[in-house]
Amino acid sequence: MTILPHLQKQLAYEPLKDFVPIGLIASNPFLLIIHPSVPAKTLKELIALAKAQPGTLNYASAGNGAANHLAMELFKSMARVNITHVPYKGAPQAVSDVLAGHMNMMFNSIPPVLAHIKAERFRALGVGSNKRSPQLPDVPTVTEAGVPGYEAITWFGMLAPAKTPKAVLARISDAYVKVISAPELRSQLESQGAEPGSGSPQEFSALIRREYERYAKVVKASGAKID
Repeated sequence: MTILPHLQKQLAYEPLKDFVPIGLIASNPFLLIIHPSVPAKTLKELIALAKAQPGTLNYASAGNGAANHLAMELFKSMARVNITHVPYKGAPQAVSDVLAGHMNMMFNSIPPVLAHIKAERFRALGVGSNKRSPQLPDVPTVTEAGVPGYEAITWFGMLAPAKTPKAVLARISDAYVKVISAPELRSQLESQGAEPGSGSPQEFSALIRREYERYAKVVKASGAKID
């Protein structure tokens, strides 16, 4: 919805025109993790190290054009640092190589790496959302840690074709509100490190547009391409 249109010249759909947002289901922040061998204990120290040794540090991603690839490219552009990208064929292998010390760092979702952080096999430097994660309350946001305005999340939402009759949209919207308000669902999402959705279709629409515009700039500035 917000990344592929900038990486692929021709799509069979236009994200901002062909769909109508119904509601946000959940969002998940990216987390910047580094191997403990990297001599930086805070985000500011990492930025200083990267500026002192441009191109020497490297980062893993789930692949060219993947969300965590662009999360790091956004960080690089905002922090004005040069860190070398090494794409993998999926996040699990990338995480494994950071864990083994073959790679210095990466952005990743929290649940798969939480146990490693608690065991001090990873050092967590910053959360990509605009508020701290309940799973890692002592880890600052990237904004708090030294890169104001940074945001990198994944999100899941409900949309319908743009020509869906209003009466049908109203029924789906009513069902969405009931389900997303259910305590058992919200508890389940939170247990997986996600922030449950809320708000109106207009707020969800604004989120999609912000993400669309953000990644348009990131893709252009980084020259990111998909394999």
